[in-house]
Amino acid sequence: MKSIYNASKTIFSVFMVFSAIGEITLHETVVHSMGIILMPAYLIRLLGVLKILGVLALWFSPYGWMKEWAYAGFTFDLLGAIYGFAATGRLILPDIIMAPLGLVLCITTYILWKKTNENRTDA
Repeated sequence: MKSIYNASKTIFSVFMVFSAIGEITLHETVVHSMGIILMPAYLIRLLGVLKILGVLALWFSPYGWMKEWAYAGFTFDLLGAIYGFAATGRLILPDIIMAPLGLVLCITTYILWKKTNENRTDA
């Protein structure tokens, strides 16, 4: 189970790091997508930095509560992206595929983490 969790965590982490790099560097595709969902440009880099911090928490934090917060943050980010595209009615590729895919990866990784650590109190 632990190896499946680590594989899932790796895939999800790579997914989030690539997303974060686009946000931190203000890649034109990211800026365009954020503009479509009416996200203020000044928040883009902040989201990227928070994603990097979340990935670091998943891999290196000894505290279960910090990992819980990281998963919660990723979930809110991905749900916000899905809602943003749905609410504006501007469903563009690949964004309408990537956010739901990221959410599925997030939920899957979270469930595997909980199952892997269900008998530990410090998770």
